[in-house]
Amino acid sequence: MGVLKLRRSCRRRRRGEGIIIITIMAREKIQIRKIDNTTARQVTFSKRRRGLFKKAEELSILCDAEVALIVFSSTGRLFHFSSSRYYSHYYYYSIANRCCP
Repeated sequence: MGVLKLRRSCRRRRRGEGIIIITIMAREKIQIRKIDNTTARQVTFSKRRRGLFKKAEELSILCDAEVALIVFSSTGRLFHFSSSRYYSHYYYYSIANRCCP
């Protein structure tokens, strides 16, 4: 029997003589609102930031586009992404200081 690849998370259960039943579990929808717990908010921020930077990188590769991304955390820390090497760290900090002193 071949390997079945699914894009969503799934559970496999064996029933009877070699029969495999696969149930697909959909993602749970979440409400978009501020997270009150500080630790949970920071964890969510870091995970979503990584995902956002990954999407920016994919966009630059797939579409051959110049992508620059600047993100400020709730503590005021600056995170940046650039698809090209032309932009230096100094450039990002100068933009950040002009936009958000």
